[in-house]
Amino acid sequence: MPVTVRKKDGYQVRTPGGVKAKGTTFQKAQAQAALLRGIEHGWTPTGKPARKYRGGNALRRAAKGSSPAVLREAKRKTKKRAVA
Repeated sequence: MPVTVRKKDGYQVRTPGGVKAKGTTFQKAQAQAALLRGIEHGWTPTGKPARKYRGGNALRRAAKGSSPAVLREAKRKTKKRAVA
């Protein structure tokens, strides 16, 4: 189901099934279009907030089964990055 956002008296969110929103802001129209696309691909809204992406945390990666020396080195690297 293609979802389109058109500028007409504000913004419209349209699908082949009809107009889903009229007279809304661009940001709200984009959010609703993303929601409709997600539902089309099998996502079910639960009302819970999304989990934040936390990739790239060297300290957390090092903490998994590492020796104290490896943890100290990871802490030292993260402090250097924060200062620089």
